[in-house]
Amino acid sequence: MDEARRPAYWAVIPAGVRYDPELPPNAKLLYAEISALADSRGFCWASNGHLGKLFGLTPRTVQGLTATLAEHGYIAVEVVRDDKGEVVERRLWIDRPLIPDPPHEKIFVTPHEKNFVENNTRNLPLPPIVPQPGDVPAKPQPKKRAPKAAPVWKPERFAGFWKTYPRGEDKQAAIRAWDRLKPSDATIDAMGPALLRQIAASENPRRYMPYASTWLNGRRWEDEDKAPVVGSSSGWGEDREVL
Repeated sequence: MDEARRPAYWAVIPAGVRYDPELPPNAKLLYAEISALADSRGFCWASNGHLGKLFGLTPRTVQGLTATLAEHGYIAVEVVRDDKGEVVERRLWIDRPLIPDPPHEKIFVTPHEKNFVENNTRNLPLPPIVPQPGDVPAKPQPKKRAPKAAPVWKPERFAGFWKTYPRGEDKQAAIRAWDRLKPSDATIDAMGPALLRQIAASENPRRYMPYASTWLNGRRWEDEDKAPVVGSSSGWGEDREVL
């Protein structure tokens, strides 16, 4: 590499560039490298391909970032042509302000017209702006379900079931399970004898039987098929005898 074109050890990013919310982070990084590669005359000679290799970007992406910096007034692009009109060199000019502006205020720095012949990088497709950590909206929190005193489906029969069931934990889950199940009267009549037999067969039903919601979701009244207890009834209804 030509010693005159060796990059400087330090790169400079003015406050106006650092805090411009309209600039993608890679555009700010590119500005720093352009400033480090600027020679004694004040311009950077590097091509899009050279700049892209430094940061793992494609030449097209670098071209778009360069256009963004130029459109915001932070650099000027000069294309030098020979007498035949062929491109000899592309120059990226930087003109730093003497006093940096406060954060979040844009600095528009436009070199004199004599510094460039034409700007052929305008109206190029720009890469999407990378969101900053503070720009990412927080995920909506799930709404808490309002507690229900009784299910919508046959609440009077659920009241009989809940009074009979030996465990009283998590009534809200049992209400939701009952509404999802929507048991018919025939199904409820089958639940009653089965539940009474399981209570009688358990050594400690308040400890060993599952929660009511688990019992309903698992259709536990279908676990065994025995003859009903003589004279037993679910009684889960206003017109029935409550257990």
